[in-house]
Amino acid sequence: MNSASSLASFDTVYSADSTEFCPFEDHAQYLTVGTYQLTDEKQDNVRIRKGKIYLFDVSNQYLNTPKQIIETPAVLDMKWSHSLVNDQQVLGVADSVGGFHLYGFDNDSDTLVKVDSCQATEDPTILCLSLDWASRRDKSDRRVVTSHSNGDVNILAPTESNYIIQNHWHAHDLEAWIAGFDYWNTNIVYSGADDGLFKGWDTRTNTPTFVYKRHMMGVTTMQSSPHQEHVLATGSYDETIYFWDTRSMRAPVNSFQTPGGGIWRLKWHPKRSDRLLSASMHAGAFVLDVNTTSFEASVASSFLDHTSMVYGADWSFKDPDLIASCSFYDHVLHLWKA
Repeated sequence: MNSASSLASFDTVYSADSTEFCPFEDHAQYLTVGTYQLTDEKQDNVRIRKGKIYLFDVSNQYLNTPKQIIETPAVLDMKWSHSLVNDQQVLGVADSVGGFHLYGFDNDSDTLVKVDSCQATEDPTILCLSLDWASRRDKSDRRVVTSHSNGDVNILAPTESNYIIQNHWHAHDLEAWIAGFDYWNTNIVYSGADDGLFKGWDTRTNTPTFVYKRHMMGVTTMQSSPHQEHVLATGSYDETIYFWDTRSMRAPVNSFQTPGGGIWRLKWHPKRSDRLLSASMHAGAFVLDVNTTSFEASVASSFLDHTSMVYGADWSFKDPDLIASCSFYDHVLHLWKA
């Protein structure tokens, strides 16, 4: 196992919990980072959570002055759409007051401007915890799934002018940490929550296609493979990654026990079907080599320079070995090579 070293780092001041590279070739040098800060200020007896979105140009693998800093409510999750929305490359952002926001590039300055916004939940005390786009493979499907701190899951759909809630349902009785589309059949959504349950849903009927309690603790992350149909990876506070064949969900195909720390995010490599990135909270960040037939996995490289919980990690779409990861209480962003 190789241990990677930091190429560059940046102090985000607020706690960093999400980082995403732009997938579009003409903007693939851009990296965004979302932050979260619980303040002592109160509104309606609820403490205010503030956030910032940083935009970096990492063409030279430096993290010097951010190209842009946007003040927002606290950011819980961010994902770039893999298809254009109203002819724009857009970043979707989920925030601490139940908001879903779209930021697109300004053509003149290559900075981000807000192009759309909607409330994914009407109650601003409910946090929007995660989001995923349906467009990873099907570029014509521009819907978004969001999961919420009250256990709800929503589908947001574009109209001619903005995004609206297309449908929503109560999926879990505790925090729904994660929801994601099956990229090969976007009628299917998966969700995971603090109740330890992993569920599949048919969005045409809002009914579960399965309910499993395979993980021993809260289910925090999942991602459908963009390269191999029927392949899904899930992760949990229990430090275990399960690999599933979505045609037969009675039991996982294989599992991998990570080096500890719990798991917050899993990301398949943008181009390779045999590589998986894990933001493993207290343990650091890890790149796994995955056998695409047996789904046996091993750690190919580790990044251990974070001194607190690694919540965010992502692959560059421009340089296939470049990774960004960010951690919470030490509020730091690192660039490193797998």
